[in-house]
Amino acid sequence: MQGSVGNEPKIRFESQGGWLENAGIVGLARIVGKDCYSIEGNSLLVEMEALNNFTQNYFKFFINEYGRQTRLVRITNEGAAKKLAKWQALDVDAVDPKVIYNQLENWYKNYLKYYVDSGSFKKISSLAPPAFDVKATLKECSQELKNLKKLQKNKQEFNEALQQLVGKLLNFTNYFQHTKFNNLDLKDYFMAKTLSYVVINNAWSGISFLNPQAKTADLYQDYEDTFVKPVIEYLKVDHQKDVYQCAACGRPLKKQEYPYSFLNGLGYDVNRKTSNAWLFNNDQFMCPICRLMYTAVSAGFNYNMQHQGIFINQNQDIATLISVNGKVLTELERAVERKQLVSPWRAFAQSFQEMFVDSSKYSLADIQVVNYQDGQYSFNLVPKRIANVLKKANDKQAFVSSSGQVFTLLSALNSAYIKNFRGQSSVSLYEEMLKRLLISMNLNSLINDTLQLKIVRNPDLHINVYQIYNLIQINLLYFKEMSDLALTDEELKKMRGSGKNLGEGYDNENKRQSLAYQLLQALKTQNNDQFMNLLLNAYLYQKKLVPKNFIRKMSSQEEFNQLGYAFIAGLIPNIEKPKEEK
Repeated sequence: MQGSVGNEPKIRFESQGGWLENAGIVGLARIVGKDCYSIEGNSLLVEMEALNNFTQNYFKFFINEYGRQTRLVRITNEGAAKKLAKWQALDVDAVDPKVIYNQLENWYKNYLKYYVDSGSFKKISSLAPPAFDVKATLKECSQELKNLKKLQKNKQEFNEALQQLVGKLLNFTNYFQHTKFNNLDLKDYFMAKTLSYVVINNAWSGISFLNPQAKTADLYQDYEDTFVKPVIEYLKVDHQKDVYQCAACGRPLKKQEYPYSFLNGLGYDVNRKTSNAWLFNNDQFMCPICRLMYTAVSAGFNYNMQHQGIFINQNQDIATLISVNGKVLTELERAVERKQLVSPWRAFAQSFQEMFVDSSKYSLADIQVVNYQDGQYSFNLVPKRIANVLKKANDKQAFVSSSGQVFTLLSALNSAYIKNFRGQSSVSLYEEMLKRLLISMNLNSLINDTLQLKIVRNPDLHINVYQIYNLIQINLLYFKEMSDLALTDEELKKMRGSGKNLGEGYDNENKRQSLAYQLLQALKTQNNDQFMNLLLNAYLYQKKLVPKNFIRKMSSQEEFNQLGYAFIAGLIPNIEKPKEEK
């Protein structure tokens, strides 16, 4: 990575393929915007003018992208003040005390009071103190809210108390929405402070406004002084006589000043852990330009609000790198808008489908997927064979909806999820499938889990048997790609039909469920003899012939497994139609 030095109009950031630098480059592009950068070969060229407003645009990106997911937005947006004003203007006859009280109590306790009591409010409000006594007013509001609860049976008295309380609450909303500081809305400072703890500090911490002992509450000025001004000063100076080099880009350095220690999960404290360096002498230092780029890693990753994120290190070229990660970020935005589970992995899965539409543009094999969770990074490489499996699954039609929409094996899984599963509030079936395939792992355990939950009718399972069968078909594609498995789609389909036929022969649905459960346990332990004994007894009971394929495939464990899964998927009562994605 090389950059301009001196009076050149642009700063060059050249991609060498590393995921961290590439994430920084994507972050820079998102922060400065299309008008302030250009792409030349495998380099991002940022206009020098972009440094003038870089700090404002840095925080603006996070506010625009993640701000609507915070509690704070319920206080700072215009909707809060409008609702309070609406209640203030209500006629007595139009007042519904119970509804208004419940809404007001929820907003006051879970949003306004929660935030005003926080350390973030105290720090930022010190920049532009309110014209009213915050502590006293908050105490009065809490007491008046208690009194309001007691007056719900008397509309007249409730309305009078409501007007008084709303008048005080409007002091807070007006303060948040209309206060200015340094020609910026103070609410942006509040939002930036909140997001610094939830999103920005995922990639770096410990210095500037993310230092717990930061000297100033003005995080905009702190960022400007720490990261932007050193870049401007660096570019003004002649570096011909410099003796050191930046470890990241090779730019000349006058002195070794900026270590990697502020990068989470990557750097180390060079003062406390000198033994980490060769001969106790650390020589890994960066220039101010690269340090600015590394702070943009937080903008280059695609996060949710639970310290989870994903970055697609597509090394085809800079434009593709930006575009591919842009698709993931767009999917996260859609999930927020639809009030769905905001999962970076789900967003990646959805964007992956879009990439298949134009596979001539995107090389899907050997893409590096960098996963971030709670301060730890993990890495997956999409092998060529797995890319082929996913491509085939995306091309294979599963069903056509009543509206004429075509669903593939992949897209049919979009609406499938499990609630309260293995310590997680919600697990996407597509996400779990993708995680396994990316490490070249088959889907047997996932199919086992979903079938078992379906058999016992777990209410937290939001997956129908059609989607489980789609998963089995994808698993077959995996085995055929990774080995010489000779099983065909038609054989799988016939076996599912055999299971359905046997199930329909039972008058008692509990017997059908019990048989499915026992067969699955035999399959799980790879006890083919027990599986066949159960099957023979069931077919003898109904005076039907056992499917010959089971006997033929007993010597091939994986073929037997896939046929068994398909049979059980048909055996389970089919009480739902295929779900369309919401």
